[in-house]
Amino acid sequence: MNAEQIRSLQRVLDYLAQDERSHFESASPEERTNHIYLDVLILQEYLEQQKGESNS
Repeated sequence: MNAEQIRSLQRVLDYLAQDERSHFESASPEERTNHIYLDVLILQEYLEQQKGESNS
C-alpha cells in the first residue's frame, strides 16, 4: 500500500470505529463473535504496526 492508500484506510477506520464500537457494546455475546468492529480493530492494529515499522 502506498501512503495515500494507508491514509485513506485510516480515515475510513476512524470513521467507522466509534459507531461500530457502540453497536458492538450493545450486541449480544453471539452477535459479537463475528461483529465488524473486531475487523476494524484488527486493521487499526495492523496500521499501527506498519507505522511503527516505518518509523524504525
